[in-house]
Amino acid sequence: MRILKYILLLLLLLSVAFVVFVATQKGDYKILRKKEISISKEVVFSFVSDSSSNQDWLAWTSNEATINTIKNIPNDSLVQYITISENKNESLMRFQKTKKGVLVTWEMKGNLDFNLKLLSVLQGGVDNVIGDKLEESLDNINTYLVKELKTFDVKLNGVVTKHMTNYIQQIDTCSPAEFQKVSKSMLQNMMSFVEKNNIEILGLPFITYDNIKSNNSNIIFAMCVPVEEEILTTPGSEISGGHFEEFLAIKATLTGDYSHRKNAWNKARAYARKKGFVEDTYNGKFIEIYKVSLPKERKPSKWVTELYVPVKKKVYIPKPKTETTTEGTENPTDTNTPTKQSE
Repeated sequence: MRILKYILLLLLLLSVAFVVFVATQKGDYKILRKKEISISKEVVFSFVSDSSSNQDWLAWTSNEATINTIKNIPNDSLVQYITISENKNESLMRFQKTKKGVLVTWEMKGNLDFNLKLLSVLQGGVDNVIGDKLEESLDNINTYLVKELKTFDVKLNGVVTKHMTNYIQQIDTCSPAEFQKVSKSMLQNMMSFVEKNNIEILGLPFITYDNIKSNNSNIIFAMCVPVEEEILTTPGSEISGGHFEEFLAIKATLTGDYSHRKNAWNKARAYARKKGFVEDTYNGKFIEIYKVSLPKERKPSKWVTELYVPVKKKVYIPKPKTETTTEGTENPTDTNTPTKQSE
């Protein structure tokens, strides 16, 4: 019994000594990690600086960590506070262009509470605790942008009839580079408007264009939500009612990130020409419907977008055929040779 008491007392003393040892460990830290990513600096910066994308790459979950941006120098650097388990840490990310893409340098510093000191002791140092998280986050950025964004497929579905639809819309203009971020913000605004006004929607959100341009000029588009009846809004409101009648269309399905929209539109338009159709912007609209998208699916490689090119069938009108008589005169009465002419 006495031996057992000595053993327990020894364990207690060792425990106290260990706690004291942990508590007296260095209280501040500074960690640095780097990673080169084979994609443009602008794309990487846009992704990392978008707060709605944090859950796609940050190694800590949203319950474990929150990020507040202090300074944002576009395509150059981000200064942020990252609060992890109530501990505020200073974060600096720098983006440097390289031959392959961009070098991301991430520096984080702060103070360790007892729990982090304990983990540092058990895992061989703070560099293994926080440094591993930084490496994991950088790897996630690389995986998301290089693998997820480059994996895509375009399927041509042929000729379909797009049925009459009433909708509410918000119209905007932006550059191709800003399109994804702007359209995401507009969709959130539209859904908030729908919820606030108790509007019943009849399907998935979609985008309409009066024209699809092949160059890099600004995009004019409308973010739309289908509704049962046409809705009238007050003059000057950013939300307005819209409507289109039934029209014929070439349908294509894009599986993958929205950055491949241009490829999908080009294939659909080329298919229309091959099948003898001309684009009909008078009776129809260019439409994108987001069948699978955020927030339900976070991985871009699994997003599904349907595209519709408004078309009408070409009409061929016979042209009179001329014949030369034996005397060299022409006979204008034969009409057997057709030429193509659009309506």
